[in-house]
Amino acid sequence: MSHTSISMTAPPETYRRRRAVLASHLNRPIVIFAGQPRARQYPTNMHPFRAGSNYLYFGGPPMAGCALLIEPGSDGENGCTLVRPVVGFDDAVWTGEPPTDDAFAAAAGVCTGALLAPDQVGDRFSGRIAAYIAPPCLPTVEWAKSLGLQPADPDEIQTIIDLRLIKDEHELKAMRFAAKVGVEAHRAAMRATKPGRGEADVAAAFLQVLTAHRCIESFSSIVTVHGEVLHSEGNPNQLEAGRLLLVDAGAEEPGGYASDITRTYPVNGEFTPIQRQLYDTVLRAERAAIAACVPGKRYRDVHDIAARAICEGLVQAGVLKGDPAELTARCAHTLFFTHGVGHLIGLDVHDMEDFGDQAGYASGRKRRPEFGNKFLRLDRDLAPGMTVTIEPGFYVVPVIWRNEEFIAPFADVVNRKTIAAFVKAEFGGIRIEETVHVRASGGPEILSADLPNDADAVAAIVGS
Repeated sequence: MSHTSISMTAPPETYRRRRAVLASHLNRPIVIFAGQPRARQYPTNMHPFRAGSNYLYFGGPPMAGCALLIEPGSDGENGCTLVRPVVGFDDAVWTGEPPTDDAFAAAAGVCTGALLAPDQVGDRFSGRIAAYIAPPCLPTVEWAKSLGLQPADPDEIQTIIDLRLIKDEHELKAMRFAAKVGVEAHRAAMRATKPGRGEADVAAAFLQVLTAHRCIESFSSIVTVHGEVLHSEGNPNQLEAGRLLLVDAGAEEPGGYASDITRTYPVNGEFTPIQRQLYDTVLRAERAAIAACVPGKRYRDVHDIAARAICEGLVQAGVLKGDPAELTARCAHTLFFTHGVGHLIGLDVHDMEDFGDQAGYASGRKRRPEFGNKFLRLDRDLAPGMTVTIEPGFYVVPVIWRNEEFIAPFADVVNRKTIAAFVKAEFGGIRIEETVHVRASGGPEILSADLPNDADAVAAIVGS
């Protein structure tokens, strides 16, 4: 990183304000680490470095080996120390000159005198107990433990969660850009989809757009004709007419903010009648769930709205039998809609998932036990400034339909003949997903709205 390449999402005063809020809740110092790049096959062959999200949120410039030290009662500048590695002559030859001290400190919103070398950090904690937060990086965690630091406790983590849940104008601007790039990349992927090509060709078309905008994947892109595999890896399959291709992929802009978008479409641009009927079912579920993303709405209820719409559509399609409300109450939808309707999104594509259900679930709330429903990652009351995904789906998962004990409770409501035909034809899966901002008024803002999700509009782009 040269001295001209410090990329920050917000101005220094924003980071000072965030640190001051955190400091006002602290009873002991806390160190927030950036982490280190992970080695591939040998120590000097590294994966690209991506700084820890908490470090970025509180104003750490994106450089490996750094850390922020925040003292209780700090005003966001005084009482804050920025630890940065010393880059020697040999290192600079290989990786370029580092930012100057003045530039580094200015980006973070601290004075130059607040910079500290890593070997000086231990002196700050002589006789004191301090906490730490680090990305899942073994060298960094070992460094923290060698300093005698303790993992942050639930109260300290909760303060960070409360801050990061609500996105400010700078974060939303970054997320809108990530969504814009994601939309353009999805359009490129659709245009690259044709019978005879491979999943890899589509994945490459998506990635090309990201690279042109200095973005990276917000997660490993899912590009697959086996959409029933929720987290499919690799792109080994050829594209055949009549199959559905599911593309779940997003962009991460240079400051670390993510988008997450999914589209499913026929490889040859033409839905079969049953594919179209089930696609429209998922689309109705998505639209109903998005409309419910308003302040005060419990996110679990948003999931249930989508589940009810799925059941209604499956009854109409002859896949399920019975009253949709009763089917939803019995969790019949979980045979086909096998995951939660969405998750938090922001600096992480699954925002703050490193904090587990403390981030996703409000105090006193726990996951439901039923298959499908138990995978819901979020159960909070929505508030202005929260950003979430909405991504209902319909999947024909062969392993489910081979498990007679699992499906026995639904024997009276499922059309096994229809499902057997789906399994034989390798139907796959359908998922439609948007990145959504909960607004105080005017309804939700769909950050990915520029990418069509109407079946006809989507099909018209495929292979064009």
